[in-house]
Amino acid sequence: MKLITKSLLILILAFAVYACSDNSTSVIIDEPDNPDVTTIDDSTTELVGAMRGTLRQGRTYTMTGDVIIPEGEEIVIEPGVTVIAAGDGGDIGPEFTINGSFKSLGTQDNPVLLTVPQELRTHENRFAGLWGGLQGSETTAAIVLKWTRMEFTGGEGGPGTPRAGRIRYGIWTLSDQTEVVIEDSWFYGSKDDLYRPVGGKLNIVRNVFEEMGEDGGDIINVKGGTVGNIAYNLVIGGATNAFKPSDDGESTIQTNIGIYNNTVLNSGFRRVGLNRGANINFENGARGFAYNNIVVNNKRGIRVLDDSDLSNIVIDNNLYYGTHEAMAAEFIPSDSQESTLAVLGDNNLIGEAGDHNPLFVNYDINRFSMADYEAGENQPLEMNIASPWNFRLQQGSPAIGAGRTDFAPVQVSFTLTGAAAPTIMQPSADLGAYPTNDSGLRLN
Repeated sequence: MKLITKSLLILILAFAVYACSDNSTSVIIDEPDNPDVTTIDDSTTELVGAMRGTLRQGRTYTMTGDVIIPEGEEIVIEPGVTVIAAGDGGDIGPEFTINGSFKSLGTQDNPVLLTVPQELRTHENRFAGLWGGLQGSETTAAIVLKWTRMEFTGGEGGPGTPRAGRIRYGIWTLSDQTEVVIEDSWFYGSKDDLYRPVGGKLNIVRNVFEEMGEDGGDIINVKGGTVGNIAYNLVIGGATNAFKPSDDGESTIQTNIGIYNNTVLNSGFRRVGLNRGANINFENGARGFAYNNIVVNNKRGIRVLDDSDLSNIVIDNNLYYGTHEAMAAEFIPSDSQESTLAVLGDNNLIGEAGDHNPLFVNYDINRFSMADYEAGENQPLEMNIASPWNFRLQQGSPAIGAGRTDFAPVQVSFTLTGAAAPTIMQPSADLGAYPTNDSGLRLN
């Protein structure tokens, strides 16, 4: 009996040594980190709750409620996908609540569509706020939109969501470490701000923004801790500002935004009064620059408030055009003349009403009366949409060759790679979003 016991002991010890040796093969059971998260697979058609995974090319998915992407997880959308934000039949539209990453990776031939049911896609619903868009948090790693159309966003947030009981922005981020890449995309209809970054690393290039904000709200309303570039975008029919850098907030990173080679038209008139900007507006400690932009028939010119970081702002090589005297009178905004003039360079094309027509290929720049601009929600439809117009430059345009190219985009450190990586755009000598060498905006 003692011999048997000793033999068993030897066998046990030998097995233990073998199991612990470097040459042994062990079986690892891969338990998911978040077992309560649904992994999207080939059978998935409805999106709701905590999810991760890939929306497969060319398929249509329906959001039946809020979709939550947990920290450390991601949803990737392949080309040609349509996501319909239908909701659960209640009054509050669904949203993507992003604690991890959201990457919509369409292509020019197969864009992604983020929308509402077909019967709700009407001009009358452009400010209805039918769904909540993309709502980030302090843990959001990345939001990427490439060749994506997103429309009809806003509306009140539901219980337990980041903006519960408050109007949602189309996109909202809350960390100065969140990476946001928005390229070659198209946005239509938003109840308030389309995108409010409260911190983040931005690369927003070659996009079209149509009819944003009901009676207020900006296209991109930047807050403190946000660094990046906004370039080669077309904005038409914004309620207030196209781009508003501010350093509001508690981040130790100063807002620094490069705004260059954009075209902004017909904006600012749905916001009552003259206490806001209308196209590009620096304020409250922000720094940055605005070069090579075309601003046409906006309520006011580029505006820089006296509480901005005036020693680190330059506004130059921009073209201002106004059909009506009331527009030209506010090229240098009346409530911020001294501070705006302090950062205004000598190469801006600023004249009287009717001076410096940029000569767009297909757009009657003088077609709308002041009554049309001041009609609020009753503004003519054609005033606020890009189609069927062509905002490229005719030969002989004063915008051709009037730009500045001896500056670099604001430097931003991105970790995104592959299809999600940002495209850093260099400035063009031609003003606006459509340089004559076709290096800029590819939409419209």
